[in-house]
Amino acid sequence: MFIQTKNIIRIVILLSFGFTSCKKDGANTNVGIGTISVSIDGTATTFNVGAKASVLPVTGGYGIKIFGNKKDPATSATSLTINIVRGTAITTGTYVENGSGNPLVQIDYFFDLFFGSGTDYLNFRSTSNPVTITITDISSSSVKGTFSGELIGPNISGGAPVKTTLSNGVFYVSY
Repeated sequence: MFIQTKNIIRIVILLSFGFTSCKKDGANTNVGIGTISVSIDGTATTFNVGAKASVLPVTGGYGIKIFGNKKDPATSATSLTINIVRGTAITTGTYVENGSGNPLVQIDYFFDLFFGSGTDYLNFRSTSNPVTITITDISSSSVKGTFSGELIGPNISGGAPVKTTLSNGVFYVSY
């Protein structure tokens, strides 16, 4: 009886390690409100300072803007802006640049080199890794979702433009 109990305890312990050590692939969507985070070329970056959403004024359509700064804007202008504009209401779902339904899907990553002077990285209609924004929850007070894609910006050393990859992006912001 004692040996059976020991074996059952061992099995339970092994199973609990198996269940707790599993890691979900992709972005962690369990984030607190006021969060915008993303991996930029493999480096985790947050844009939580002043992170907010706003409704964009669009004639004959609907738009939403999600914006955040990396640091206090008085010390750095590095920021991330996500825009979705389309003819019908913005709802839960996936919005892809180059996608059907003619939505405008845009991400603007501004990297501050010297205060007020920097580089803009914008989506450029990548066919292999297009800007993709998924809204998982939207209400009159907040919006939550994920994003990824490839952006392009000028090469500060000169030469060909530079690609920047965004991955595992998540946002949860209020209006």
